[in-house]
Amino acid sequence: MNIETKNIELTMRIEWMEQYMMEAERLIYDNKVHDGLALLNNLLYDEPGYSSLHNHIGWAYLYYTAETAKAELHLKMAVQFDPTFAAPYLHLGTLYLRNGRYSDALGYLEQGVLKTNANRVAFMDCIGQAYELRGEFRKAIKAYKEAMLASVNSFEINNLTDGVKRCRKKRLAFFFTI
Repeated sequence: MNIETKNIELTMRIEWMEQYMMEAERLIYDNKVHDGLALLNNLLYDEPGYSSLHNHIGWAYLYYTAETAKAELHLKMAVQFDPTFAAPYLHLGTLYLRNGRYSDALGYLEQGVLKTNANRVAFMDCIGQAYELRGEFRKAIKAYKEAMLASVNSFEINNLTDGVKRCRKKRLAFFFTI
């Protein structure tokens, strides 16, 4: 079998998996989380090293269950199998933000924002949140402003502006409590 034939075969197999992953997403959105996760986990038998599949599994565990350890495991595997894939970095950053692990969150977010096709607005917003929660208000404001520059969505810009205002108020309150 030559390289071209192998590439075609791999592409067909991945397209097949992507269809099942979309079906699992639909199930999860329809509040059939257990069924969607079962479908995703069964796909691991066919392609255990597929980064996008691990990202989907991690995403489902993170946002639709309380099983953050499983989410972390699959998101880290997604990063391991494809370090150029931006999505698992964002999800790991979110997971660590939720758990109060701000340094870990910043580590993944700052790596992920540099990846091709990274959603710069989402990454910079999360980076801003991490700095804000650490009490580093100047850095948070800078991150929120960078996110604003990358956005053309009024709703996003309003939320980011609120983040800047909130940090300024916190910085001022902190200044007067010393």
